[in-house]
Order: sequence, then structure tokens, then C-alpha cells
Amino acid sequence: MTSPEVEYLILMDRQGFIPGARETSAEFRKRVEKARELYAEFDRELETEQRREIFGMYTVTPEDRIAPELLDEAAAVTEQLYGFAVRHVPGFYLRRGMGPFWGGCMLGDPETGFAVFLLRNAFRKHRKFLNYRRDELLAHELCHTARQSLDEPVLEEYFAYRTSDSALRRYLGNCFITDADAWGFVLPVLLLPAAEMVKAVWLPDFPAWIFWLAAAAVPLWLMARNLWSRRLAGRAWRSAAAAGAVNPGAVLFRCTLEEIKVLGRMTAAEVRRFVRERRTVSPRWAVIAARFFPGEDAPAEQDEEL
Repeated sequence: MTSPEVEYLILMDRQGFIPGARETSAEFRKRVEKARELYAEFDRELETEQRREIFGMYTVTPEDRIAPELLDEAAAVTEQLYGFAVRHVPGFYLRRGMGPFWGGCMLGDPETGFAVFLLRNAFRKHRKFLNYRRDELLAHELCHTARQSLDEPVLEEYFAYRTSDSALRRYLGNCFITDADAWGFVLPVLLLPAAEMVKAVWLPDFPAWIFWLAAAAVPLWLMARNLWSRRLAGRAWRSAAAAGAVNPGAVLFRCTLEEIKVLGRMTAAEVRRFVRERRTVSPRWAVIAARFFPGEDAPAEQDEEL
């Protein structure tokens, strides 16, 4: 990969554009350009129509837009943790259409890279809502925006929750990876009273113990999976640090799950060799080598330029 290619990739990486797991340099550039066109088109339509639909789910107006300085607060957090600052993704306050405990989310299309941040309207005037903090919530969603091109859910919440000031949230955040995890945690608890009522009033032999077992087993499974994920990341973190990575967390943030597994089994010398080999064939690893592994960033010249 030539020096101009790597310089472009680094510039985009700092802005939160990460190449996909098997994306070539040309494909990556095409995706970034398409995303920029979509954001420009979005802004034009919002300015012209004074309203815009978000993925056919919500409607926002220019007055609902989150101030750039508030997004900058969140970007400063991800820049310190992972070396990127997303400032191209628009954010809006939602006046209606959210649940009573909903704080915010990111809606995005992994194929195009287009994404939008949405926060409940309470954050318009207040920094906190329940146990949510505006800057922490935005930083969390910025992580999802940057990693959506990797499509790797297993450690997604692990990285996103590292933006939290709460040690408990940082530790437990990756317990809930999918909606099914949350429902599996809540449903047995909600059904317990009904099961006990059925047993007490109508069916004395009704096996209510199944619901007690599920109410205990699901949290234990989620905790065990979370512990496995954290240990997986921890081993890779230590391997990257031993190999001289200046920011092991930023390295892992840009890795697939399989790459994290591989790194965790390597010695420092093996990691450096892995980085040297991968940077010649992978745009992602060209960036990782150039930014986070001093001495492993010399680009291999190619005839084709990006």
C-alpha cells in the first residue's frame, strides 16, 4: 500500500471511518464518498423542507438538532480512548416516540455508513436523565457508529461501555449484546408472579420452579459470557501492549472478533510479525500499524494508487 493511500486511510480513521473486515482500499474510498454524499443530501433536504424522516421511523427538524459543541464533548472521549472523533454524524432530540426509560440511540446503515444520533428531548435542557448522562450516551453511540462497518456484535458493548465513568456499567455493559438477551433476562422475572398464581389457585402441580430456574440461569449465563468476553479482550490487550502498541484499546477497537482471539494467543514477537504481514494486504491493518505500532508502519509500494 502506497504512502498516499495510507495517509488517506489514517485521515479517515481519525474521523471514525474504519474499513470493513474484508473491504479493499477502493471499496472503502467509494463507501466514504457515498456516505459524505448522503450526509450532504440529508442536510440540504433538512434545510429545504425544514423536516426530515429518519429511516421511516422518526421525523426531525432543524430546531431539534444537537449543538456541535455537545457532540464535540463526546468526540473528545472517544478520541482519548480509541483515537477517533466523529463529527460528521448529525444528532437530534426527539420530542415523542420513545419509551419512559429510553435515553437515546444510534440508527445507522452499515452498508452506506450513514447514521444519525437520537436523544430524548429531556437532554435538550438537562445534562442528565435518570442514570444517563448526555456526553456519555453520545460517546457510547459514537463507538457504535465507528464500528458498524465491522459488524462484530460480541464485543460491541464492551468497547462502547468503556466510555462510561461508572465502573459497574463498564463491567456489566457487555452482558446485553442483543434484544434477546434483555428479554431473556426480564421475561422469567415478570412471569414468576403469574406462575406462582397458577400454582396456588388452579394447578397445584404446575412446575413454577422452571421460571425460578430460568430467572437464575439467564443472568448467570449472561455474566459467564461477559466474563469470557472480557478475558478474551484482556489477553489480546496484554499481547498488543507487550508488542509495543501505543494504545492497545484502540488496536482492539479496530479488530474483528477472530483477530482478537488470534492476538490473545500470540507472543509479542508474533504480534509484531502479524502486524507487518497484515498491513500489506488490509487497509485496516495498514492504519493500525501506522498509528499504533511505531516502527511497523513503512508502506509497501504498489503500482495501483487509491
